[in-house]
Amino acid sequence: MKSRSGAPIMFRVARSMGRSQVRGGSFLMRQLTRRGILNVVAKYQLGNNITFGVPLCHLPWDYHDVVNYEKKLIDVFCDAIAPLQDVVLFDCGADIGTFSVLICSRAEQVGTVVAFEPNADVLEFLRSNLSNLPVSSELVPSAVGNFTGAGRLERPAYDTTAHARFLLPGDGPINVTTIDSRNVRGGDVAIKLDIEGGELEALKGAAQTIVSARRCVVVVEAHPAVVKRTGRDPLECMKYLQSLRPFQFTVAETGERPSLSSPLLKDDQVDVWNVVGRA
Repeated sequence: MKSRSGAPIMFRVARSMGRSQVRGGSFLMRQLTRRGILNVVAKYQLGNNITFGVPLCHLPWDYHDVVNYEKKLIDVFCDAIAPLQDVVLFDCGADIGTFSVLICSRAEQVGTVVAFEPNADVLEFLRSNLSNLPVSSELVPSAVGNFTGAGRLERPAYDTTAHARFLLPGDGPINVTTIDSRNVRGGDVAIKLDIEGGELEALKGAAQTIVSARRCVVVVEAHPAVVKRTGRDPLECMKYLQSLRPFQFTVAETGERPSLSSPLLKDDQVDVWNVVGRA
């Protein structure tokens, strides 16, 4: 796929129209897609001299979309790792590397990125983006869990996009591994988990890493649709982390300190939250 500096102008117009809820934006985007205009990798320049490539056919993002991606989470995460040094960042569910790139574009504390991603369709773009980071990096083409083996990715009924697929252990074409298998013991570590309901299993597969770390930051996505599918509130992840060592938790989107005595998400909640734990 060809690369270019920035996004095509008509694509930027379509995205701007969509954000402003101007009629015709969706129609224009469909026409650009049909004509193959989005079959390019748009290169965006971020902080710390990082170039971030976005395949527009996979993620139709302009520069505004990139720099505002999960902005509250990025802000809270950068604040959480500010006291740390030479951090090993485990990016689980890395996709094309957006989270790692944005953190490294703003924070000097990260020394190594270990990116886990089982979707073969995006590995080329993830590998390229990791190579542009000013720190060492490793791409692990596997899903993350509490065992080493195999499995497959399943699409939920409520969202058929690749981003919503979740791991089903057992026979399958993808590899499954653990964070502990990377043998990072001691030092400062940070773990980002965006793996569609497999967060508790991933934490169990990271217990040695978390317990042995000098300081540790963990972020877990709290998605209402995923909670309904799994019947598991993110509270279980928080309790498990607390059983390993003392953590302080913050909801990135609200700033509140959640209780460990009641479910995190409300029954009628639609907003996706991210819980950041510091130890």
